[in-house]
Amino acid sequence: MITLYKAKISDFSQADYAKTYSLLDCASKEKIDKQSNEKDKKLSLAGRILLRRGIEELYNKSEFEITCNEHGKPLCDFCYFNISHSGDRVVCVVSDLPVGVDLQQIRPIKPRKEYKFFSDDESCYVNQDSDISKRYIEIFAKKESAIKMLGLSLANSDKVDIFSQEFNFETTFIDDYILVICTPNI
Repeated sequence: MITLYKAKISDFSQADYAKTYSLLDCASKEKIDKQSNEKDKKLSLAGRILLRRGIEELYNKSEFEITCNEHGKPLCDFCYFNISHSGDRVVCVVSDLPVGVDLQQIRPIKPRKEYKFFSDDESCYVNQDSDISKRYIEIFAKKESAIKMLGLSLANSDKVDIFSQEFNFETTFIDDYILVICTPNI
């Protein structure tokens, strides 16, 4: 079971953000406080609002602990989840399987022979279509969602081949955004 929650930062009131902030542990508060941009703070808190909503709805838990692995991936001891944001939107997936999600706003991309973090096959796929920007963002979002599902960092992007049978990707286009949910192909 995979449940997707999505929102715009304008969907929440200042009181929603304040309440969510008050429920965070010290390390999470410190991480948010270090963000200089108010929009980035709201995006981070909106992700936590959606996570809290999902866990309350699906598991009937109002209190839970979030820890992090060695790469900084947030973890929960009774379910899998992942959060992403782009532009003014945020998404959260909660699942009983390992899961990664990435949301990317489509923006202009300059054509190149090779793209940073992409394999030769991935770069070739991007360049085979006239809409390079859309293809680039699609591949980047797939790669990012797989990396997040595996609990790795972008520095490990060479370990992820999005064309392998190892991953199952669900790709959705929403307005000028691409949303990708990645699960293991089992």
